[in-house]
Amino acid sequence: MPPVSRRNMLKATGGLTTFALAGCLGNGDSSGDSDGNGGDSNGGGGGTTSIGVGIPSATTTSGSASNSLQRVIEGVSGETEPAGEIRWNNQETGGDPPSLRQYNQGNVQAMTSGNFVIASALQDAPPFSERPVEEIPHQLFSLATLHMHILAIDGSGIETTDDLVGKNLWPLPPQWGLRSQAEVVLQNAGLWSELQDSGSIVNADTGQVAGRIEEGSADALISYGSGFANLPGWATEVDARAALHPVEWTDSFIEGANSTRGTTHSEIEAYGWENQDFNGDNLDVYGADFQFFLSPSISRDVGYELARISHENTGSIQDGQPAYRDHSDPETMASLFLEDHPVHAGPYDFLEEQGVDMSAYTRGEVQG
Repeated sequence: MPPVSRRNMLKATGGLTTFALAGCLGNGDSSGDSDGNGGDSNGGGGGTTSIGVGIPSATTTSGSASNSLQRVIEGVSGETEPAGEIRWNNQETGGDPPSLRQYNQGNVQAMTSGNFVIASALQDAPPFSERPVEEIPHQLFSLATLHMHILAIDGSGIETTDDLVGKNLWPLPPQWGLRSQAEVVLQNAGLWSELQDSGSIVNADTGQVAGRIEEGSADALISYGSGFANLPGWATEVDARAALHPVEWTDSFIEGANSTRGTTHSEIEAYGWENQDFNGDNLDVYGADFQFFLSPSISRDVGYELARISHENTGSIQDGQPAYRDHSDPETMASLFLEDHPVHAGPYDFLEEQGVDMSAYTRGEVQG
């Protein structure tokens, strides 16, 4: 069976106008065994469920977290009943929007994504305004919160966000959902058009940014820390090869961040930049909440077991990615849910059994 249609969701809800997005699908099946996008079987009956999972790349926080989850699932999924064996197969897509397009085409059955990207897809907002997607997966459970910030190269002359125009800014890779979010923040701050007009935007993949900085073709970058734990792999390379300092946000930039859907400015203590001298200093950031998402064509039982595995093996998953949220507390698993987008029936039931108040969320209908 195909995944849930965003168009049908819109018809059921009469439209979407806020970040708290609509998805009234009612209560679903308790299981559901069917062949289809899930692989050998969609779960249950002691069979095998192969789940293709879209991740940006292994060097991102979400990609490394999903790889760590995959290793744990490989070790314990043979014990799951009645879900059978679960195979969690990560596939690099280059970014969250490409992952969602791969999901829409039926090529993956799960994905990591920022809530901003899911919200944008449901609203046909950029980067989906010209090429909308019809199918959007249900929420599975939280992954991590990222703290987005801006850094400048020492000697660049950049001290505040007002200094960015006319300089070379790397606002993350063009295909990333985090890039789309950054563009909206910059646009709402009144800077994006000026940056484009002045030729200030540097388009490069993560593997190229450290080299761009060394050769002098990048003066500033947007980066992030993950869950107060660490930096993504690509940023540690930048940390090792460049001398950096934080860029202070002006009032207009803060207003731009606060007016972006699902985005709020805050100040935190800088962390993760081991080769810089600003760790512990105050840092202007906006948040980006990331989750796992799962197709409703995957059975309730498989979704339930995925939630149980993550809950019972958080320490092992965090060994591979320390920024992975602490799922030993089931409340944390639900902490990043969008209130009006369906939660897959499996984790919904698991969390309810664990005493989590799920009354604010919609239990997704399993197809099968």
